Amino acid sequence: MNKHIVIIEDDQEILDLLTESLSRGGYRVTPLRHIRTFEELIDLAPDAYIIDELLPVINGHIICMILKSKPQTKNTPVLLISGDHRLEHVASLCEADDYLHKPFDAYHELPERLRSLIGSTEIVNDGNA
Repeated sequence: MNKHIVIIEDDQEILDLLTESLSRGGYRVTPLRHIRTFEELIDLAPDAYIIDELLPVINGHIICMILKSKPQTKNTPVLLISGDHRLEHVASLCEADDYLHKPFDAYHELPERLRSLIGSTEIVNDGNA
C-alpha cells in the first residue's frame, strides 16, 4: 500500500500541481482546499501533512500546532509551505518537521523532502501484522 499524504492548499492550481506530482511519485494523496473539522483531518490518518501557511480561515501554523498537540497526530510529520519570508520562524514555533519556500520544484524538491520525513512511498509489511 502506498503512503498517504494530506495536502491543505487553498490555491487550486498549486493544489492540483502538488497532487499530480505526488501521485506520479507513488503517493496516495488527499487534496483539501480547506478543513471542516480537526476530527476529520485527524481521521484521515495520513503518513504526512503538507500545509500551506497562508490559508483564508486559519493559518497553517495553527493547524500544525493543533495536530502536534493531539496524541493521534503528534508524531505525524508536518511540512509547511509558503512564500512568506517568516516561514522558517513560524515552522519552528509550531514544531513543523520541515518547510519549503514557494516557489519550489514540486517534482523533485517536494518528493525529496517527503522521503526524508517518511521514507519510501510504500508502507512495508514487516511481518508483524
